[in-house]
Amino acid sequence: MDPKRIKKDLTKALRLLTPGDRVMLIGTTSQPQLAEIRGLCRVYERILFMPRPDYASRYVLWKRMIEARGIQPTQHLDISALAKVSDGYTPGHILQAIQSVLSERRFLQLSKRPLVACEFLGQLAKLDPVYREEEESLKDWYFKTPLGKKSVKHRMDQLEAEEAKLAKEKKKRK
Repeated sequence: MDPKRIKKDLTKALRLLTPGDRVMLIGTTSQPQLAEIRGLCRVYERILFMPRPDYASRYVLWKRMIEARGIQPTQHLDISALAKVSDGYTPGHILQAIQSVLSERRFLQLSKRPLVACEFLGQLAKLDPVYREEEESLKDWYFKTPLGKKSVKHRMDQLEAEEAKLAKEKKKRK
């Protein structure tokens, strides 16, 4: 859908709400920087930035998502390699790869042919990863939102408090 159309329809729908209405509106996007920050902040109370998962998180994601499909990973399936190779991919990408590989037909073949990591690589290669530059631009955009500004201010306050604590300890030592 065209973002401008969504903006108009969403604004109209929000005007119809009364103070007693209980509504939770959740929206996701991979390109929030294309929207107006002011408009988003009017519609959404909080804007959260979800960073790419690290190695340990990807390992757990691969393992749990495969197990959720009813398959116990064996020594033939190198989950560690999958977690390493999938750097830059989102949890949604990982889920898409698992769903496309673990079809009903493949599930029936597991007893004859064990699951191996290279089966997932072709599916991952079809998906576009989130590149570091793109993630940095998203972070820059996020720090311009009210919640992003608060988090930056909070981090700065923590750093100042730690510096003050260290300076105080130095004075005690002298």
